[in-house]
Amino acid sequence: TYKEQLPSLFRFNEILIISDGIEARAGTITSERERFMQWKTINGEKPKKGLTEIEVLLKGMCDKKRILDIIRNFIVFEKDKETKKKLVAYHQYWAVNKAFESTSNARKGNKKAGVVWHTQGSGKSLTMVFYSGKLVRGFDNPTIIVLTDRNDLDDQLFGTFGKCKNILRQEPIQAYDRKDLQKLLKVSSGGVVFTTIQKFFPEEDREKYPILSERDNIVVIADEA
Repeated sequence: TYKEQLPSLFRFNEILIISDGIEARAGTITSERERFMQWKTINGEKPKKGLTEIEVLLKGMCDKKRILDIIRNFIVFEKDKETKKKLVAYHQYWAVNKAFESTSNARKGNKKAGVVWHTQGSGKSLTMVFYSGKLVRGFDNPTIIVLTDRNDLDDQLFGTFGKCKNILRQEPIQAYDRKDLQKLLKVSSGGVVFTTIQKFFPEEDREKYPILSERDNIVVIADEA
């Protein structure tokens, strides 16, 4: 009732927690009931036996450092027919932070950040959005390349990123062809570029693909690598 009659009261509300003192779920003001989810770990590892759900959630998600990280980097406004506020799930949170740490190390080392393994329906697209948002904040205005092998996947991911552009601080862009892709990647900084892997094939009259940049803050996210 309050949400319908006085929506401005909830404009700055970030997280809602529902609990009976034992079980606990977290979501947002626009979350459907099934989207209120458990927070299943305290520090990324399996919690000790005997802890209630509310204890794990309070010690895990509501830890001072983590809750500030979540509010800053892990809540998105997905704008479609209506605006929905979406909160990260616990597995997405740990995956993104581990991937970000691995990417930071790879930047100084062999440039290979690693692989995030997903199950179907685990929110892969939003995980990629959260990861990209953290990169934008932490990598000196990087260029992010989102790579797929099919046009329909490219369109689908591009749509998700476009709905969550606030966390990216910029409009994502789709490369139309090889020349457009090369132009987009020759920039000095910034950009979230979507492309299929086929656009990286060399031109018919060239044996090798030209070097587009020597920067160390270009991150390639390969979907279904």
